[in-house]
Amino acid sequence: MLTFFNRSHTESITVDYCDFPDEALKESVEYLSSSGFKFYCLHPEVANWMGTDVSSVEEIRKRIRHAQKNEMFLFEINCGNHSRYWFHFQSFSGFTLMDGWDSFKGNIAVVSKKNAAAFLGKPKEAVTEEEVLKRLAKEAEIIERAINGDLFEVCGPQSDDFCRHGWFLDEEDAAKFAEEEYPDFLSTKTRISEQSTNLKQPN
Repeated sequence: MLTFFNRSHTESITVDYCDFPDEALKESVEYLSSSGFKFYCLHPEVANWMGTDVSSVEEIRKRIRHAQKNEMFLFEINCGNHSRYWFHFQSFSGFTLMDGWDSFKGNIAVVSKKNAAAFLGKPKEAVTEEEVLKRLAKEAEIIERAINGDLFEVCGPQSDDFCRHGWFLDEEDAAKFAEEEYPDFLSTKTRISEQSTNLKQPN
């Protein structure tokens, strides 16, 4: 945790792991869903993350056939747990029911090319699968960090009604935001450095 104090040392703001990573996960998944992405998940834990019901094998295979017939973008959700969770979207390479010892199989994401273009901010343009995957990688990182509780937030001072700001992927980005949002506050490290400098100055 990083702590920033105002010059009078009467108030502070903090940079720390966010208290409600589930909200960040929900927000990211809802953003994808509102952009036209549909998720079909065989694995219960993945279905829970993606805010959907568990799908049957028959339903997922049906959705795969429909996506391929209608030339939709079809992605695998590559995720699992080996000391910590990982979560990625990748090109569809075939449906499998066999779980690896640390991976969750049988989960897909589908989106129409029209919705994918809008998702990329290019309505009415032709977009490639590679472009969509590149953008999805950003959301996947948020989802992965939310699942693992690795997102950061900035908690404002009491005079700001303990306003919370987030979500940040790393502590450095959160600290930078804190310094820009609250310029009258100094990090502990900066304050100690200033005090040391002042002690060296002659009277």
